[in-house]
Amino acid sequence: MRPTETLSREHSLVMLVTKAAEQEVRYMRDTGAYRAEAVDELLDFFEFFTEACHDPKEERLLFARLCDRGLSSETGVLAQFYREHAEFRTRLHDLEHWVRAEKKNPGQDLNDFALQLDDYLQMMRAHLAREEEILFPMADGLLTDDDQDELERGFADAECEEADVGVRDRYADLAHMLLGRPTETLQKEHKICYLVLDAAEREIEAVKAGGPFDAEEAEQLVDFFRSFTRKCHEPKEARLLYSKLAQRGLSRDEGVLAEMIRDHEELSQRMQALERDLPKTREGAHKAVAAFVSDLDA
Repeated sequence: MRPTETLSREHSLVMLVTKAAEQEVRYMRDTGAYRAEAVDELLDFFEFFTEACHDPKEERLLFARLCDRGLSSETGVLAQFYREHAEFRTRLHDLEHWVRAEKKNPGQDLNDFALQLDDYLQMMRAHLAREEEILFPMADGLLTDDDQDELERGFADAECEEADVGVRDRYADLAHMLLGRPTETLQKEHKICYLVLDAAEREIEAVKAGGPFDAEEAEQLVDFFRSFTRKCHEPKEARLLYSKLAQRGLSRDEGVLAEMIRDHEELSQRMQALERDLPKTREGAHKAVAAFVSDLDA
């Protein structure tokens, strides 16, 4: 898989959560109310996944290699993407500042927050579309086969190390805000997973009730479980937390830690089944759709 294809898959995941965030904007404007927990989960996603897992692959690997191939980081199209990444970080900081202010002194201007969040989401949509339509085709044209191979290996290394070196700098800034233990970071990521699981359950119930099967939505759900759960979240548990617990005396062969490890292995097998079923569902094959829905429900 080309590096740009990997990034495109992650874009699908970001768009899935962007849609959920847009629903929250509409809710705020329609009701004048604010669902704090849902907003916290959405902002956590943009912090944990978009900025900590996705953007570094673009900036530190793809963009850097494109600079080696002659694009400027200060002028032109690539410079614009660098600037937009910086603006996303600023806008997200402003959104998080509003949330903290609201928690400390309820009654902040909700219309202002809804506008800020909507602007962030619209910018995200436009940014991803330009990367897909302009930057990625340009990159595939400029990069050599050796570049593609090296970037693919770099992406693989980043995904293996995202829970360690790959995101250490970004989580350092986040640590003082969370003021929590590593388990609290994992719990926040669990809330993001629950958010998408709720969407998956609604999709399952709709299909079981006779509704149409949305293959694009199903692919986005699989992308989430592949990109966020399996590549970003689970390594923190399996390679860091579980390893540290084993060092402190918990057994990997029996007891609660062993059960968690088995659960991860079973989830990985179920993920492989979903990935296996997915291509046939795009063709509308009834048995494939039924198998996919059954695997997803399980």
